[in-house]
Amino acid sequence: MTVQLVQSIREAENKAEAMQRETMQKTRQVFKEAEERAAVLLREALDTAANEARELIKKAEAEARAEAEPLVKAQREEIERLKQKARARLAEAVTLISGRIMKFNAHH
Repeated sequence: MTVQLVQSIREAENKAEAMQRETMQKTRQVFKEAEERAAVLLREALDTAANEARELIKKAEAEARAEAEPLVKAQREEIERLKQKARARLAEAVTLISGRIMKFNAHH
């Protein structure tokens, strides 16, 4: 009876060790799967954040262009107005310069 008792204790110990090894293996597998899933989720979150940042930048650029367009248009109109004004006075400037050159040449 003692032999059977010792044998049954050893079997119970062997079963317990096998269960413990299996539990450790399953635990490592669960941790591995959790780490892999976390890595996937992190990549997805980073991709989503990058896409959202690109969209925000595009939106901000579009808003800035829309806001700046009236200013750009006004500046272009002012430049054109000044060019026209300068063109209108070009003949006057040529006459004035020619007159000064003639006076200078006449005195020297």
